[in-house]
Amino acid sequence: MNIDVFWQANRKFIIGLFGGMIAFFIALSIVAGPATDRFAAAERSVNKTKRSNSSTSQYSVSQVRELEQTLAQLDADVDALTTAALPPFRKRFQIPMGVAAASHYIALTGELRDELIGWALRHNVHVDESLGLPSVSPSQPLAIEQHLRALDVIDRVVHLAIDNGASEIDKIRISQQRRVRSGRRSSPLLITPLSLEITFQRVSVTPFLRTIMLEQQKGNSLGVVSLEVLPPNQKKGEQRIVIEFEIGVFPQATQELE
Repeated sequence: MNIDVFWQANRKFIIGLFGGMIAFFIALSIVAGPATDRFAAAERSVNKTKRSNSSTSQYSVSQVRELEQTLAQLDADVDALTTAALPPFRKRFQIPMGVAAASHYIALTGELRDELIGWALRHNVHVDESLGLPSVSPSQPLAIEQHLRALDVIDRVVHLAIDNGASEIDKIRISQQRRVRSGRRSSPLLITPLSLEITFQRVSVTPFLRTIMLEQQKGNSLGVVSLEVLPPNQKKGEQRIVIEFEIGVFPQATQELE
């Protein structure tokens, strides 16, 4: 086909077609240009976020599991150290599961007063009838546990003292609980101070002191922080010992059990 003849015959159509194509690409660049820019900006933002997340993600799944295992082991170590360092808390004095703390406290203190003081009287030994307990029973579970722990130590010491010839256990005092402080730092351990006086009449105090030391060595700590042997009273033939204890508990562990 002769190109000149084709051009002459279809010139208007060809010019219109090329004009339409040019207009289409111009319109496309106007409409698609900003959209492309926005897409590119969004893509850059996503990539930046991915890089940021990857840089801030410090632990893998396996590392998280390992950290959780380490934390569980540390908790177990704390329990073991607590058991070794603090006076043992015998089952009878612990608050049973499903029993209200206040109910257990009232029932146990009533029973123990009758048992312990009655047993002491049968051995001709006077024991402070208050056992150091407050006239108004504590109502909060943590305060109740603190007094029960102190009562556990009192019961053990009274038995040890009478078994070694004591004639009187008096001035039993359970003081207000406090936290241990080291400089500006406060320990999580909550301490309840306890003190009492033991009288030995015409009997040496040495067997009792030896027994206290043996209890410590056997891991049955009584929490003794001070022990003072007072000068003997020659007229009465007696000698007194003043002992101070510190009974501790971790409040967090107690609250988790509530």
